[in-house]
Parts: sequence; C-alpha cells; structure tokens
Amino acid sequence: MFENSDKLKEVNPGELFARMLGEVPWSSLRAFIQANAPLLKQVTAGGHRMDPKRRKRVEKIIKREAEKAEYSDTVVSGLFAAWYPVHETLHKALEDYFHSDEYKAYREEHELDEEDYVLSPEKFDEFFSINDLEEWRILLCFSPLKFTDEQADRILDDSQGNTRLLARIKELEEENEKLRKRDQQLETETERLKATFQNANAETQDLKRQNRQCRNDLDALNVKLERALGENRKIRDQLAEVGSAQKTFEDKLKQKLKTEGARLLNEVERLQKDLAEWQVKYEDQRLQNKELEAGIARAQREKNRQCELAKEAIANAEKLTSFADLILKRIDWPKVGSAMKLTPRLRQQFNSLIRKLTYEEDRTLTIEGTLPEFWDSLMNLERELINSIAQSNSQEVLTGDVEGYWLGLTDAFGDVQISLEARVVILKMLQEIFYQVLDMDDLEQAMIPSMRIGS
Repeated sequence: MFENSDKLKEVNPGELFARMLGEVPWSSLRAFIQANAPLLKQVTAGGHRMDPKRRKRVEKIIKREAEKAEYSDTVVSGLFAAWYPVHETLHKALEDYFHSDEYKAYREEHELDEEDYVLSPEKFDEFFSINDLEEWRILLCFSPLKFTDEQADRILDDSQGNTRLLARIKELEEENEKLRKRDQQLETETERLKATFQNANAETQDLKRQNRQCRNDLDALNVKLERALGENRKIRDQLAEVGSAQKTFEDKLKQKLKTEGARLLNEVERLQKDLAEWQVKYEDQRLQNKELEAGIARAQREKNRQCELAKEAIANAEKLTSFADLILKRIDWPKVGSAMKLTPRLRQQFNSLIRKLTYEEDRTLTIEGTLPEFWDSLMNLERELINSIAQSNSQEVLTGDVEGYWLGLTDAFGDVQISLEARVVILKMLQEIFYQVLDMDDLEQAMIPSMRIGS
C-alpha cells in the first residue's frame, strides 16, 4: 500500500472499493463474508440468507462497514485477496516475479524484508499498462505493494496514455454510478412495494429480478468484452512479432546450416587427404623404425664391447699409475746403499737416515704407504716447527716460560734437519735408482721389469 497519504487525497477510495467489490465472484465474496464474523452477522441479520440474487444488498452492507472503518487493512485486506486473482494476467505477472530468484536477489541487494513487496523502475515499466489503470489504482490503495512517488504519480495521472480510453473509462464509471444509484432507488422502491403489496404478482417480481440480473450480466459482459478485445489485439501483435522473428531465425538457420554443411564437406575431404598422406608416412616410418631397431641392436653390441675394452684400459691405467710405488716396494734398500756410487757426504747422510728408521722382524728396510705419503710425513715435521715459530709470541705468553718454550723446540729442530737430510738422500737415491740401476728401455714396457738391483 502506498504510504504517502497526501498523494491519495485525490483518489476516491469508495469508488475504487466499490469497483473491487463488484469484480469479486460470488463464491469468493461469500467465503470472505463467512470468514468475517461481524460482517456475517450484519449480512444475515433479520433472517436474510446469502443468496446471489441479493448481492446488491450484501455489497451495500460491505461498503457501509468499510466506510465506517475508513477502509482499514482489517476490512480491505480480505476482500483484496479475493479480488486479486480475478485479474489473471496481472496477478500471474506480479506473483511470478515476487516468487522468482531475480526478486530474491533484488531483495537481498537492497536489504528488504521478506514481507516487503516493491517494484524497481524497470520492473514497474515492464508490468504497468494504461489498459489496467483502474486495477493499478486499486493496487496502490489496497495492496501490500509499496510504490514510490514517481510510480504513484504515473498511476494517478489521468492524462497519460490513451486519452480516448480514459474518457471511455470515465463515461463508463459515470454510467455505472448512475446505474448503481438507479439500482439503489429501484431496490428501495421494491422493498417498499413488497411491504405494501405483499400479494403482488410473483411473475412480475421474477421478471424484475431477471431484468436486474440481465443488466448486471450485460455490464459484466461489456467489461469482459472490452478486456477480451484488448487482449486479442495484444495477442495478435505478439503473434505477428513472433512470426516475423521466427521467419528471420529460420532463414538465418538455413543459411548457417548450408554454410556449415559446405565447410564440413571440405573438412572431410581435407581429412581424407591427410589420412592418406599419414598412412604413407606411417608405412615409411615403420620401415625406418625396423632399420633403426637393427641399428640400435648393433650399436648396443658395439657399446658392450667398448665397455669391456674401457674396463681393460682402466685396469691397465691403474697398474701404470702405481708403477713407481710397485718399483719402490720391490727395492732391497740395504743393497741399494751398497750398489749406489755415493759421495762421502751423501753416504754419511744415508747412514744417518738408516739409523733413524725402524726395521721389520726380518730387518728389511721398508717405506710405509706410497712414496707421496712417506714424503708428506717427513714434511709434517717442518710444518709443525714453522707454525710453532710463527706463533711463538702467543705461545710464550700462554706457557709463561720463554726459555722452556724454546728448549722444547730443540728436538724439533733436530728432527726437521734429519727430515731435510733424509729427503736429500731420497732424491739422490731415486736419481741413482732410475738413472744408474734401470735402463730407459725397460720403462717403455707395459709390465714391471725384473729388478737387477743387488744381482
């Protein structure tokens, strides 16, 4: 219902209520009266029955009670609920929209309650029709729909739309009002005549009732005819639009199918050509694959053979890398000293080295590990001594005894000197071994030559 009462001052609620009441079917009107106990009591007072032939009296009572209640919701809402489904097109359009997911989303977007029924400007333009102007005025005054000021102005504006239609509606309303007044006068006169002339002819009364019913039926039929003609015109226009759109769509669809069919035929031909080419390529590739598989098998066999050769070469390389150590392990060092042509100074150093080295149980002089490991063990003494000298400033402070610290290094100096002498002896000795004892031609052999030392 529109809440701005100032806008409704120019509307006659009594006329709209009377129109709504007149359009309600008798079955719905009777159900409305039976659901309203006070109203039922007023209608049935004095022993009157609810007979469709006495509808005028019933409507008069209902209008009187509604006017007393100033057309409040308690009186109007029930009658509106009975009138609303009568206008099927408008009723279906509004109900379908208010129960749709579209309106649910609109209500959530604008934070409306479930009991709120509003129409956006776009939806109002979609549903509103000047042909249903009176129905929209009844909705404005008596329905739970909430309208904006702009929507109310459009509904209440008599100058919009078809002027001739509005004039015709105005004339029909005036004629209808005259008929209602005349019917009221006739009803009053009839009641008076019935009270005065109780023995009047029954056939005359029946003819009068039939005459009134015919007039009512004629009015109702005229209204329905006008509506039917309007709906018929609307349906014809819609059918013409649908037919035109359908023909356009069919033409486009035929052209599209023709174009698509030609494209698909060309595509099939191309695919068939591609298939033939790929079949030829497949046969060629299959033959190439057989040749490649045979080549892979040959390559695998060659790879295995090369791996075996590589393993043999690695083994030979390992033997060659340990050649010098193998030679040194087979040296009889005591005999080497006697076999070498040493100077007196070098012989003295060699004898000093022999005394510093340990002997095994068979008293055969040996070198532990490889030659580089033995050489590094001799150089470790030098490194330790040099580090001790380089860190002497801090070590003297830590020990607290400068003289004791340097006395502790006395043996280290002697060991380093012996180590240096031993390395000089070893260098001379290796020189004598490889250049006096062995022949250069022996080194070119793949196997270790038999030693001639001490022979």
